[in-house]
Amino acid sequence: MTELLLAEKLNVNFRSRGETIHAVKDLSFNLRDDEVLGIVGESGSGKSQTVLSIMGLLESNGAASGSATFANKELIGLSPSELNKIRGNEIAMIFQDPMSSLNPYITIGKQMSGVLKRHTKMTNKEIKQKCIEMLHAVGINKPEERLGGYSFELSGGMRQRVMIASALLTNPKLLIADEPTTALDVTVQEKILDLILDVKDRFKMSVIMITHDLGVVARTCDQVLVMKNGELQESGDIESIFYSPKADYTKELLKKSKEINLDDQQKYTQTQDASIKNCLVRSTKAKVCFFLPKKTLFAEENVLTAVNEISMETLDGEVLGIVGESGSGKSTLAKTILGLQKLTSGQIEVFGERLSEVNKKELKEIRKKMQVVFQDPFSSLNPRMTVFEILKEPLDSFFPSMTKESVQKDIEGGLTEVGLTPEYLGRYPHELSGGQCQRVAIARALMPKPQLLICDEAVSALDASIRGEIIELLLKIKSEKKLTMIFIAHDLAVVRKICDRVIVMQSGKVVEQGPTEKVFFEPEKEYTANLLSAVPTPDPKKEKEKHIKRTQTQ
Repeated sequence: MTELLLAEKLNVNFRSRGETIHAVKDLSFNLRDDEVLGIVGESGSGKSQTVLSIMGLLESNGAASGSATFANKELIGLSPSELNKIRGNEIAMIFQDPMSSLNPYITIGKQMSGVLKRHTKMTNKEIKQKCIEMLHAVGINKPEERLGGYSFELSGGMRQRVMIASALLTNPKLLIADEPTTALDVTVQEKILDLILDVKDRFKMSVIMITHDLGVVARTCDQVLVMKNGELQESGDIESIFYSPKADYTKELLKKSKEINLDDQQKYTQTQDASIKNCLVRSTKAKVCFFLPKKTLFAEENVLTAVNEISMETLDGEVLGIVGESGSGKSTLAKTILGLQKLTSGQIEVFGERLSEVNKKELKEIRKKMQVVFQDPFSSLNPRMTVFEILKEPLDSFFPSMTKESVQKDIEGGLTEVGLTPEYLGRYPHELSGGQCQRVAIARALMPKPQLLICDEAVSALDASIRGEIIELLLKIKSEKKLTMIFIAHDLAVVRKICDRVIVMQSGKVVEQGPTEKVFFEPEKEYTANLLSAVPTPDPKKEKEKHIKRTQTQ
């Protein structure tokens, strides 16, 4: 195999508020033809800045030095016009969130054709045919129809397929995938990772896979770079990194990734809970339908049933997990419990009150007792408010007569509870890390002293060690405050660690429910078993076996 990319003493620096931040320090590595290189590390380790510097896509206050030779051409210091000939043509990139990478105002066909118009001399007819071929190659049905559609009409997995198809249009030599599956559920993630490996073999290209998930690395990579604070900790082939790591940081990452996993299978033994618990949430044949716009004037009414006659209950003091693929109705069910989505039929009772029968004043009192923590703390916190103002807002809403001294005391106490010091009170969300932002979001949810906390994908956007810290924090809060929690997630390993009971949803229906250990180790339904097998394991040999088994059954 010949060398495709060689980086030597690569440095990336940013100037901010008169200071120099060293994002990448003296990094050297090489990538060969037809190879998958994994760059792994926690948030802030310099993974993304490494590849952005190679592509000349750093922010205006950033600068790269050193050497990065791609196909015998030096990229560092190359003029923008020369870089434009390489970017999108010989080097393509797919990002973490396809929704923000695809323009919702422009059709998929127009966005894809722009790549070919820039880098080739194809006619419009040839361009359209090439786009259809690529959409078909990445497994999109009826690609001719999809060209005229928009990104918001597609699911997360379909959008990521469109991104991959766009990246492959010019047959690049190198595909850079920056956290391509973080926002996707486990079954879609499995398909996208298999797809990346499939197109890599089909189009004879190399791949750089940037991720914080060691399970993803084990599934896809040949070589691995482990980074921390911009510095290389260790590099080597997949077997040596996973089975005989040398750096302490690599050992720590592997340990943390194995703390939350589904590996240690065991036989379920039933334990009888003698205490009779109150039921805080009960749904009876709850149904939520959305009426979609008609395609033509005389077409039949199109109805999407998001929640389909679900009956379930949440007991006082338990953590109830709700799992399923994207579009299974998990979040819609949570919205109905919070009173943010009206039911089409059926009933939901919260704290003994039927939500359909309460007035606005009574609903506000009920909402004081239940709060929610969302997936992305950066979008759920107001960027124009300080941490103090964010935490003060629920107190002003629910306890308007509180004195300034009591407010200050509650806010400082609430911040300390989630592991942050009062010095963070004057900061804005953009000055905090992802983990710190999520701690602030949890503190805000706990301000009104709720009895029920709903966590909607609260840890899925975080890397392994921060995710572990937030899970431990939630368990500690649940234990100390005797909180009841509904934990919605597509990460089944996290659900296993934190939940007492679990509900598995598919297409708006409950397909299986029961104690977590029983559902996970003795699943009754094939759908549940498929969800469990799709979870990536930080073990290359096991992942290889699973991949062979999958390809044989297809």
